[in-house]
Amino acid sequence: MRGIMIYPINYRGSSNHGEVVAIVGMQFGSEGKGAIAAHLANTVDFGVRSGAANAGHTIYYKGHRYVMRQVPTTWINPRAKLVIGAGSLISLDVLLQEIKVLSGVANIKSRLYVDHRAHVITPEQIEKEQATDLASRIGSTSALSREGIGVAASDKVLRKESCVQAKDHPDLTPYLADTVDMLNTSLDGASRVLLEGTQGFDLSLDFGHFPYVTSRDTSAGALFASVGIAPHRFSTEIIGVVRTYPIRVAGNSGPFGEDSEELSWGEVARRAGATEDITERTSVTGNVRRVATFSKQGFKRACDVNRPTCIALTFADYLDWSVHNQERITKPVEEFMGMIRGVSGVGDISFVKTGPDTVVDFEMMKVQRFWKTLLKRAI
Repeated sequence: MRGIMIYPINYRGSSNHGEVVAIVGMQFGSEGKGAIAAHLANTVDFGVRSGAANAGHTIYYKGHRYVMRQVPTTWINPRAKLVIGAGSLISLDVLLQEIKVLSGVANIKSRLYVDHRAHVITPEQIEKEQATDLASRIGSTSALSREGIGVAASDKVLRKESCVQAKDHPDLTPYLADTVDMLNTSLDGASRVLLEGTQGFDLSLDFGHFPYVTSRDTSAGALFASVGIAPHRFSTEIIGVVRTYPIRVAGNSGPFGEDSEELSWGEVARRAGATEDITERTSVTGNVRRVATFSKQGFKRACDVNRPTCIALTFADYLDWSVHNQERITKPVEEFMGMIRGVSGVGDISFVKTGPDTVVDFEMMKVQRFWKTLLKRAI
């Protein structure tokens, strides 16, 4: 097994034991989890991803846009180890293409680790899924992209002999590792690990609007379990990422919250005073997303189950376009933040995303104010 270099970086303060930061979507996915993960990338030693390739996390790096479906977005930190966890379903073509593309801009081959227990989706599973009516019945991203994810998950549960694990695929041999041991050993030291959740809580197989759900549980507890980390053992922070206007994928993708109203993108733009088209498309299939007003009931349920320690609010510019890509907030945003605090019971809204590559980081602001005050006292 390759050696692991540890670079503790934590602007929230040092610790003598490991820390886990879990990023969890609180709605129907596409909350902007990738942007929050990228924003925190330089503060962690490990970036970990689980799930499957039906979730695309969009980030911006040196002026270029990247949609990551398998490799953790923390690759932008050249010192971070990149882990694809034991509970992952790997779309091999997607992963190998990401490795190829990213190798041209960052050294990832020497710091990418794939758990030997992860499963690889086979051509037969893809072919079988393409023959089903799953896409028309539930409109899920995995079914629409027809990449065999649902069938692979089903075959894994049924323990079929045709299942292939990462340890059995020669293309993955250079990256194989026991990532459960790696992560826990590092966390027993002083490492900081970021778990990049995929999709959103309302798409959970167990807690979502069945059958319009994905093929697994997407809660914070399931995220920890999928990579083999016990949250009570280490210092843990759960960042709940929530949009101002939740979205679902196109087509027959299921209901929004009972207290939500489905809108057109034109109406969202009108309410925000947007000066450009803000119509969103899914990062994987390219179809126009459905959009609705915020559901307090759905958000409260997500908070009850996931128990976030802080909140990241995204698409704040949909409330007031004047903050678009600005490192500031206005009264409409402040009022929405107040509502979020009241519903969630979480005092801290640590991050507010106001544009594709702009995040207002209140935690960093607190640290900066602390050091400025300390410096003034010293003088």
